[in-house]
Amino acid sequence: MQTKRKVWYDRKAIKREFSEGDLVLVVSTSKPNKLTVELKGPGKIEQKLSETNYVRAELVNFMITEDKFDIQDMDENFPAIDSEPTLFDFEEIKESRSLKDKLNEQQIQELHDMLLKFSKIFSNKPGKTHLVTHDIQLIENTPIHFKPFRMSPRQTEILKTEIDKMLKHKIIEIGDSDCTSPHDFSRSSQ
Repeated sequence: MQTKRKVWYDRKAIKREFSEGDLVLVVSTSKPNKLTVELKGPGKIEQKLSETNYVRAELVNFMITEDKFDIQDMDENFPAIDSEPTLFDFEEIKESRSLKDKLNEQQIQELHDMLLKFSKIFSNKPGKTHLVTHDIQLIENTPIHFKPFRMSPRQTEILKTEIDKMLKHKIIEIGDSDCTSPHDFSRSSQ
């Protein structure tokens, strides 16, 4: 009986095998929400352990091969930023993001080289672009009313800091619209 069911459920399954050196994306559960999945990778297969397990001994339910492409072939023109180039301490980035736990030495070096190569594209100051616009079309013109979100004092402090930063850099502006997400800074959770 079990064999019949397996044949029935596997009728559209495709047997895939990967060899050493293949680049693959691995489907795994998301850290913030265990019920959702995310693609991790691309990762390079170093060794085959069994039919479904490869080095970085991780049970694989579903793998997608990634088509190889050459970055040099991509002809994209990115506008340069007029401000001073990004200044960064790569050692600080490595330590604060614990890159050694997530990447090997070659990948860390590639990241460092890429940050240096494209340093004129990135800026320490956040900003906005004129290249992309976003318009929200409402279904009805009736205002939507919600109760204000309750926030802890710590969340309120972080939110106020971020809002002040965005106002200072003119990323956002103070508006008076009926269609906004309300936040109540006056309440404190006790």
